[in-house]
Amino acid sequence: MKKFILLLGIAILLIALGLRAYFAFVPPPEATLHDALAEIIPSELSGWKINDMDMAESPESSVRIANFLNFDDAIFRLFEKDDTSIGLYIAYWSPGKTSYRWAGTHTPDTCWVQNGWTCMRREYSIPFQHEAVTFEPAEFGIYEKNGLSQNVYFWHLVGGSAFGYKQQGGHNIFGALIDIKHHGLDLRQEQFFIRLASNKSLEELNTMLGFSTILDGLSALGLAAQAD
Repeated sequence: MKKFILLLGIAILLIALGLRAYFAFVPPPEATLHDALAEIIPSELSGWKINDMDMAESPESSVRIANFLNFDDAIFRLFEKDDTSIGLYIAYWSPGKTSYRWAGTHTPDTCWVQNGWTCMRREYSIPFQHEAVTFEPAEFGIYEKNGLSQNVYFWHLVGGSAFGYKQQGGHNIFGALIDIKHHGLDLRQEQFFIRLASNKSLEELNTMLGFSTILDGLSALGLAAQAD
């Protein structure tokens, strides 16, 4: 057993040294985000009241968490019309800024639940369609707190592709190797975390004037599925 642990440690060290050497000579991919998130997401919609909220007011963040996540840009924008509310939260990391698994701690399954929300329903990698545009598969959940229910769709985009969150038996010590298997040797792609939460169902939102414009903004971030 001790010999196995020693060999495993040596293997991990060699992989780490190999990746360090690779990263030293190969630059990270180019970023695709060139404008501020606040400029891409609509700030005016006829008939809607729109407010930019402090990041610390979102279930994902606080001052401590924001510093911990170390993102390059973020926005928490609230859209309200009559009895409908839509909270749009987006965080962005430039190529090489943070690991996929570090950014992946940002999901409602972690942050919302730790902030007192209860997950009532959870679906993984489900289809999401916007008019004629197919988006990357979405994570979906219904979360409740103090009598308030929210339908939550979220995406963690890694290099333009959705990172799936279906649990496979908890954390894996070979996480970095799994990431290499799924994303290739260069683990320095840019990342977006996008969360769309509302007190109304997606079917109801799709019938409302203005909602399509919000989704157009998300499409502009690269949420539209990439062709194979």
